[in-house]
Amino acid sequence: MFYNNNPCMKGLLDPAKVIREALSKTLVYYYPYAGRLFEGPDYKLMVDCTEEGVVFVEADAVLSLNQPGDHTLQPPCRYPELLLCDVVPPGSDGLMIGWPLMFVQVTRFNCGGFALAIRFNHVMSDALGSIQFLTYYE
Repeated sequence: MFYNNNPCMKGLLDPAKVIREALSKTLVYYYPYAGRLFEGPDYKLMVDCTEEGVVFVEADAVLSLNQPGDHTLQPPCRYPELLLCDVVPPGSDGLMIGWPLMFVQVTRFNCGGFALAIRFNHVMSDALGSIQFLTYYE
C-alpha cells in the first residue's frame, strides 16, 4: 500500500512509529498472529500462541514515490522484494514451521511518502480475514 506525502504532517508523525503502535494494539485481539506454527497429529498445522511476535521492519529509501521516469514503485509494484523483507528462520529448511506468521515493513521515501507491506500466512487467514485485520478499529 502506497501513501503519498501529506505536507501538513511533516515532522509530526513517523509512519513507522504510528503503524507499530497500531499493530501492537491490534495484536491484543489477534494474538495468534504473534505465535508460530507447529505440526500436530496427522500433519495438521496448528498455532502455538508463543507471543514471539511478528516481524516488523523499518526501511528508508533514497528515492521518491514520484521520481520522473521511474515506475518501479508505482502500483502494481514490479519489485515487491524491495518493499517487504523475506526472513527465513535459521534451521527451518524453507518450511513454514516455526516461522513468524506475519511480516510488516514500512518503507519511508525521501519525498515524505511511505509504503506499507504486509505478508500474512495463509494458514492463519484467508483474504477476508486479512481485510478484517487491516480494517480493525476500536
